[in-house]
This record gives sequence, structure tokens and C-alpha cells, in this order.
Amino acid sequence: MTEVVKVRTKKDLRELASTGVLMAGGTDLLVQFQLGRKVARLIDVSGLLDGPPVVRRVEGQVQISAMAPLTKVIADLKGMLPGLDASAGLFGSVRIRNRATIGGNLGNASPAGDTIPPLVAAGAVAIIDGSEGVRSMPVSELITGPGRTALRPGEWIETIEVCLPVGEEGFRKFGTRRADAVSVVSLAWRWRRSVDGRLHEVTLALGAVAPTVVRAKNAEAELEDREIDDRVVDRAVAALRSEISPIDDFRASAGYRREVAGILLREELGFRGGPARISA
Repeated sequence: MTEVVKVRTKKDLRELASTGVLMAGGTDLLVQFQLGRKVARLIDVSGLLDGPPVVRRVEGQVQISAMAPLTKVIADLKGMLPGLDASAGLFGSVRIRNRATIGGNLGNASPAGDTIPPLVAAGAVAIIDGSEGVRSMPVSELITGPGRTALRPGEWIETIEVCLPVGEEGFRKFGTRRADAVSVVSLAWRWRRSVDGRLHEVTLALGAVAPTVVRAKNAEAELEDREIDDRVVDRAVAALRSEISPIDDFRASAGYRREVAGILLREELGFRGGPARISA
């Protein structure tokens, strides 16, 4: 029998966080329970949402509650983060989004987690609280492997800080069906385009192609400060395909994932050169 403890204050959470598994929306935990996972104690933190605003804008960045339902986060962002907005629109069903949280998506640490690539591409920072105090960590360093994070016992993700884009950003995913599907490959990007058409401050983050969401730094270097033409795109796509490490599984082969990853990047740069548009 699983004991469920509902906390309503940070003081209570600090005292109890190390004694069980934290739950906000519980959407990932439900799947794990169906697969046979046993948990002695669940600590329900959803009662803490009556506190600070879900989204707060501060000096060129937004601070997002990691415990708020994704539907509420996107509504309060009002399009300020198009990449996260796009990923949320492809995140499970409406019912799942009404409960799922960004903190839970990060804590579950799946390499296919939809909200993670846009946060990594944006250089987002996780604000972590716990019995030993508050600390911060880049989202790109928070997840250390499938199902593993750098959180210490008794810690939780409190908020996410994200700088607002000064140029373009977005998110694409390819799945086995158009909605409510785990990503086969996903791509998030940020860049600023100058008046002469060159790209600057390029960041690319990919999901479901490595043990964690990864930056495609060699591909970024091929695009940085370049006018985008066929030759530049070909080099960037080749670099991206060579620096990811997908696996074969029941959803797709490693080779297929490499092919799709390159197509997604090519399409977002405005070049086709592959199959018809394939976003899920």
C-alpha cells in the first residue's frame, strides 16, 4: 500500500522531501505504476501552487513554476517562448497537459521529454530547492541519463528561468502519429538572423537521439555567422548527423533517427531536399 502525504508549505516539504517520491501531476508515475513500480510514500506537492504566480517576467527573462500544470504555464506565457509553446502543443493529450508539469518532465529525465529540448536550446536554468537550501543548475546539466538527474536527496525543482528570445526559436518533433505520441526525434532551435541573412547565436537541441537531450554544437558552428545556402546547410546537416548517438528500438532505427534529425534541421532552415514535411 502506498502512503500519500499532501504538503501545503515549503517548510513541510523540506522536512519530508527525502522520505518519499515527489508528485505534482503524476502522469509519468501513473505509467510507471502500471509497469510494476512500487513506491512506499508519495509526497503530493500540488497544494503548493496557491503561492507565487505561475509565470513572472523579470528583466528580459521569465521565471516559470516547475510545479504548475503545463496548460496553465502556456496560457500565462502568452507566446513569449514559441519553442516551449510548440512543444507543449504536442505534449500528450489535453488531459495530460492539464496535469503534467515541467518539473515532472525534467525529473522523469526521459531523452524524449518534449519540454526539455526547447529549454536546453534556450539555455534555461533550473532553480532547485531542498533541505540544504537553494541552488541553480543549467537544465542541460540537470539530466545525467535516462531516468537520472543531478538532484540530491530531498531536493526538487522549484522554478525554471529562461531568457526571452531576441530572434527566432521553435520546436519540431516526429512521432509515430500526429499527437499523443513519444518522440522518435525532436529538434529545438534558437538563432538571431541579421539583415544580411546571416545566423547568429545559434543553438540546436535534440531529443530521443542520445541518453539525454543534447546540443548539436558542431552543427551550430557550421551555421554561426553564415549566410544560409545549400552548401552551408549540407555541412550543418552532416555535422548534426555525425554528433548524435541514437539507438535502435521499437519506434525507429538509429539510421532512421539520424536521417529524420537532418531533415528537420534542413526544413527549419528553409531547405527541403528530403521527404515531405514530417512533424508530428
